[in-house]
Amino acid sequence: MTRIAHVTRRGARYVFRRRIHFQNIISRPLALALQTADPSIARQRAAILSARFEVVKSSVRRMIEQGTALTGPQIEALFRQELESELRAIVDFAFSDGAWADEALRIASDDREKYGFLRSPDRHRPEFVELALGLFPDEMVTQRLAGVGASTGSSNIAVARTHLIRARAVAGAKIQNLYDDEAMDAPDPIAVLMGEFHDPSQATLPLPATAVVPAENTQTPKDVRECKFDYYDERRFSEIIEEVAADLKTEGIWSGKLDQQRRIMRTFAWITGDRELGSYTHRDVAAFKKALLKLPKRFKFGTPQKGAMSRPFDQIARELASAKSGEPRSKKTVNRDLSTMSTVAKHLEQTAWKPKIEGSKVMNFAGATIGIKEGKSTELRPVWTKEHLRCLFTSPIFTGGGAGKKRLKNSEHSPRVWHDAAYFAPLLWYYTHACREEICGIEIADVFADVPVPFIWIRNNKTRGVDGEMAGEKRPARRREIPIHPELIRLGFLQYVEKIRQNGHTEVFPELYLQQSKRGGAQFYYRAWTHMVDWIEDRMTIPIDENGKKTDIHSIRALGSSFYEVEGVNPIMRADLMGHEREGTNARHYSKRVDAEGLSVVLGERLQMLCKYVPVITDHLNAAPISFLPLDSRSRVGSGRPRKARSDAGTSKSKSGN
Repeated sequence: MTRIAHVTRRGARYVFRRRIHFQNIISRPLALALQTADPSIARQRAAILSARFEVVKSSVRRMIEQGTALTGPQIEALFRQELESELRAIVDFAFSDGAWADEALRIASDDREKYGFLRSPDRHRPEFVELALGLFPDEMVTQRLAGVGASTGSSNIAVARTHLIRARAVAGAKIQNLYDDEAMDAPDPIAVLMGEFHDPSQATLPLPATAVVPAENTQTPKDVRECKFDYYDERRFSEIIEEVAADLKTEGIWSGKLDQQRRIMRTFAWITGDRELGSYTHRDVAAFKKALLKLPKRFKFGTPQKGAMSRPFDQIARELASAKSGEPRSKKTVNRDLSTMSTVAKHLEQTAWKPKIEGSKVMNFAGATIGIKEGKSTELRPVWTKEHLRCLFTSPIFTGGGAGKKRLKNSEHSPRVWHDAAYFAPLLWYYTHACREEICGIEIADVFADVPVPFIWIRNNKTRGVDGEMAGEKRPARRREIPIHPELIRLGFLQYVEKIRQNGHTEVFPELYLQQSKRGGAQFYYRAWTHMVDWIEDRMTIPIDENGKKTDIHSIRALGSSFYEVEGVNPIMRADLMGHEREGTNARHYSKRVDAEGLSVVLGERLQMLCKYVPVITDHLNAAPISFLPLDSRSRVGSGRPRKARSDAGTSKSKSGN
């Protein structure tokens, strides 16, 4: 008995009883062994006796190492807490306005069957063990044990998991009486449903400030509180933003720098008070949506350290309400933020936001999106006309002008055509109908010249990605091969690409990727496009829609698509050329012309389509020898408008004359 003197009295009595039982076990085989005359039988029975002794000794050692076993009151507390928690979660779900609220009892019935399997004699089958560990991970069970002051040894975790499963199975049965008059007429339906398990003095057991944990166990007990999720996660939402961003990027769900996604997650934390993850409910989704609709269109969020986000949201909301500031945010922008948070919530449903009721959804951001009726007012931009583009192609950029920032001005001395994105990008947009970033971000490897039909392969590449990743495709249909129009070849595009390759560049337009702040299409927009639009506007009226939006780069793509709004155009070829999703079962699943005839045949057909329906508006241009400006000066065209005279010009002259 001295070997177990440090265990509790209850444990000591248990060991004492085991010893008496052990003596009863060994006395009979020992007596038989002594009475037998056969030495071999005696040795066999002595070996059995030794093995039994080792089993008992090992059992005692494990009990000493793992601490005190669960007591009756602790088991009762675990069972009652889990039963009440599960019933309350299902009742809240059934009484909510959620889309699946009327299915709460059916879901609970299905769960009851599932938990029934997990408490059956077959519960040790591998698939059931895996399911039990997924529903009741060790961390969660440890929290529950700590909450009732029990030892958190491995044996207790396994036992406690069984009692929690029993409680949920009972909850699934009792909840079926939710709509009985007795429960519906009671102030607290939970108390009625719990019946004989309900004890008002212990309905919600108080949690000890410090759980009783054996000295051998180094785990710190955590607070266990009521929540809508499998367990209460104490981390604040802002603490998991970087972790979520990294996980979703690793999984390939998000790509790029993720600045926008991080800002949206920080906005959610700011609006909802950056609470502990376990405290969130479906009401926070509605609050987030309502707050977004209150923010003005060009609201500056700042950061948690500086600007609006550094102050409580309620203060900012009151100031905005009193100031009656500006135009509200677009519903499409609000839906974008909700969609981003929907992705975050779906990811967190694997861990911190895993619902207690399987099949339910607590944080349903997707269900909160706003329905938007499409109409004329929702058009992205008004379309260019051929005349507008023809006007641009008569500018000095294409016919010969100055160097540097004088590309849009007629040079008195040696006018010259310079080749870069400012020259080729507008031509490519017109003759390929590709998007802004698709053209600005093509690589040398995406241009195929030594084939029967030269083409550009629009696909993911590292130029349009960040941190060395492949990116660029908005959706799978955007990956496509576009034949290079004869006008582009005549004006020297293939020779230009070859010279860029010889200069050691990866990008077709390397000048657009010299900075990290503005890259690709954004760099082109500020360096060249705004001045090109001014050139056209000085000579023609530019279309403006009812919302004040002018035509933009993307409007060239709309012009290209409009060329095919005539009889006889093959809709599959049009979709493939534009990078749109095919429509119809045959187009999506059965039409496999590239596989059947080969890419060269299909490219030839697409080229015929381009040449037939896209008007040539550059036949007035002469092909000029490929000429480069210094890299940092390329595509920096400058304004074509005359410089305004200074108001103090006369005063300056008179002073200089004196």
